[in-house]
Amino acid sequence: MKFSKKLFITFSLLLLIFSTSCVETIVIGSIAGGAVAVREKSLNDSRKDIVIGSVLLIELVANGLKNPGNSIDFTINEGRVLLTGIARDVEKAQLAQLLAWKVDGVKEVIDEIQIREDGKFYAKDIFSASYDYLITAQIETRILFARDVTSMNFKTTAIDGVVYVLGVAENEFEMRRVLGLAAKVRGVSKVVNHVVLKNDSRRNNK
Repeated sequence: MKFSKKLFITFSLLLLIFSTSCVETIVIGSIAGGAVAVREKSLNDSRKDIVIGSVLLIELVANGLKNPGNSIDFTINEGRVLLTGIARDVEKAQLAQLLAWKVDGVKEVIDEIQIREDGKFYAKDIFSASYDYLITAQIETRILFARDVTSMNFKTTAIDGVVYVLGVAENEFEMRRVLGLAAKVRGVSKVVNHVVLKNDSRRNNK
């Protein structure tokens, strides 16, 4: 029993590390001090987000919310949790929200989960997911090479061509710049803004 529990936790952590919505958070621990200094987000906040992501992923897997029928994803920035993906009914989406709120350190839960009531998995979902990964990669590349944007302050994820942007902007110009870069990528049907400015009161709610 103990071995099974350890194996389950190890598997869940591996999923977290290779999840596109959590890669930036994991990698930040090894970034040089100069790079961290330009971030609006502190190294301590990054560590907290890693812990939140680890716990939340285990809870989602344990409650059957990480499978073809219920595929709930998340993106985290400074304790703000953005829930995306697909749930087969409203109750499953509400369960995901409840699990997120129960994790210590979570300050806000943003629900962008799509409801698919038939609960079925279609072959086209594989193609759609692959295309969404491609869209996300293109957006993140554009943001990375934009000289007037601090790329490490933003995270993006795409679901069926709808792009969600989470992060902290220095000012209105930087926020609009990031949203504009996302909107210009081929295949993007809509950009949903969940970016806050660096002086937003929600960031001070530690």
